[in-house]
Amino acid sequence: MLIDIHCHVNLYLAIDEVMREAQKVGVGKVISVGMSATSLERILEIADLYDSIYPALGIHPEEVSQNLKIEEQIESIIQLIRKNKEKICAIGEIGLDHHFVKNKKLYPLQKKIFDQMLSVAQELELPVNLHVKGAEGLVFETLPSYNIPDVNIHWYSGPEKYLKQGIERGYYFSITPAISYSPAVKKTAMMIDKEHILLESDGPVEYSGKIGTPAMIRNVLNRISSLKDIPVDKLEKQIFQNTKKIFPKIFTKNR
Repeated sequence: MLIDIHCHVNLYLAIDEVMREAQKVGVGKVISVGMSATSLERILEIADLYDSIYPALGIHPEEVSQNLKIEEQIESIIQLIRKNKEKICAIGEIGLDHHFVKNKKLYPLQKKIFDQMLSVAQELELPVNLHVKGAEGLVFETLPSYNIPDVNIHWYSGPEKYLKQGIERGYYFSITPAISYSPAVKKTAMMIDKEHILLESDGPVEYSGKIGTPAMIRNVLNRISSLKDIPVDKLEKQIFQNTKKIFPKIFTKNR
């Protein structure tokens, strides 16, 4: 079984179709990650409707530039996360972004919210699903201050220095369909040991003009298999075990 550990399921117009396509290629579970304050309730609703979709809640770092009220909303968001702690499998998508967010005046607020999200992850003993674009150094500097069960770095394409640091710390890295054309993503996949690789679609982001879906992670697996010269079936089993280790709640019967 394949598992898409980072997807924005709430942004699809035809969720039924997306999930049917995924199941056809052996994708049995999907983690739907939060981004905006308005998305979290919807993610919980979707997870209640689909047995194969699991919610992760958090505030994306770009929210500081897209939602002028985010600072005053953050406490109610934290309460929502606490209220649904038994349902959610991770805190995410959270992190820092100094690439797409150009206004440096927003960085202190971004960091404040990131720290609040990490505190919640520590309190609830949940893993985190991280966005680190352009702020890799500050993210990696911040993480040791918190006692978090496990860390996944989503779609890493940053400096090799921090990639090596993450590998040394035992972080997981999820690989997207961008592996088909991105040298940075290929490099990440090559450098990580097979015990710390995960798969993600980050859908519905587009890859070469095509909307990303969970079904695409089958091709991601095949690409990694070819690059690392590991038989597909062996790699699939290993990634399944990796996913089970970092996100144990998606394998429990009670939701």
